[in-house]
Amino acid sequence: MYRRMSRFSVAVVLAWGLAVACWAEAAWSGEKPQALPAFTEIEKIVLRHFALLPDYRPGDIIARSEVEPLFAQLEHVGWKVADREDILRRVPADNDYLVQELRTSRGLEFMRRIANYPGAYDRLDRLSWLPHGRQTVHDLVHKKGGEEMIKYLTTASGGSEMGKMLSGAPKGADFNKPTGCIYTPKQLLARLKTSYAAAREAASREDLGKR
Repeated sequence: MYRRMSRFSVAVVLAWGLAVACWAEAAWSGEKPQALPAFTEIEKIVLRHFALLPDYRPGDIIARSEVEPLFAQLEHVGWKVADREDILRRVPADNDYLVQELRTSRGLEFMRRIANYPGAYDRLDRLSWLPHGRQTVHDLVHKKGGEEMIKYLTTASGGSEMGKMLSGAPKGADFNKPTGCIYTPKQLLARLKTSYAAAREAASREDLGKR
């Protein structure tokens, strides 16, 4: 009887000890949430992710399905991006006209010649929204002189004036302004930096509230 009671007592003590350990671990994890990674680490993850995509070159246009897996990678290192859905909405969908046009064989060549012009993707996108705009973009991509036209629209004062004129066309409003879309990893990182700053601020407020 004594031996049986002793074994029972040992089992109870072990179970109690395990429960206390689990509770302590949960309490500790609640008080000490995983710190946000440095933004330099975020930047490395993003750039590495796109560098590993087949046929990708810096400055290429990106698509939503290529961005979506990044959020799991960021969460794995300690940052769950609160506004990921808003960010994804700003990235062109895979079936977006501009994405599909620029990923043809001629489109790739054209894209890589214009990628460094400021706002080139914004202007192309806005052109595609105009009446007969998709045909215009197609002609720019596939015919001679397309690169020069984008250079003119994005860098010349006369191009800016042309943009003001196009702003008066149907669906042409604010032609010279950014569309708000995220076309490149560089733009994605800029948007993530804004979200990261908000996350840091929220974490600081929470930490102050616990003191």
